[in-house]
Amino acid sequence: MVEVFAFACRHKDRPEWQETIYNAQNAGKARYQFWLDVTEPYPDTKLIDLRVRKLGKPRANEMFRHVARSRGMPDLEPGERIMSAHGDGVIVDAGGGACFTVIFDTGKWAGQRLSIHPSEFTRCSTVGKSGDGK
Repeated sequence: MVEVFAFACRHKDRPEWQETIYNAQNAGKARYQFWLDVTEPYPDTKLIDLRVRKLGKPRANEMFRHVARSRGMPDLEPGERIMSAHGDGVIVDAGGGACFTVIFDTGKWAGQRLSIHPSEFTRCSTVGKSGDGK
């Protein structure tokens, strides 16, 4: 079962950059996701220049809240488990196309982080949220 936590990422030499929160399985995956996001506008950014700290359970940003409300799921939270025809996983983010980003732990996409439309999944209310552990 995938367990997801919130991580705050920042660049060590750029104090003017605000910390960015990523929901990921571990600090390395959060750092890599942050690196992917910052190397497009700043291609000279090195992975070793990025700092990450664990915050605890997954956190929702404003985009996540907006997508959840617009899709009629205002109480949806990052870290919730879902079931789909393609496998089970954990919701970690939301973004373009008003879809949710899921890390799958079963099925043909196990281990992958993919975008999934809300009509293609069912929430697992019987299973707890991810990130409750330390």
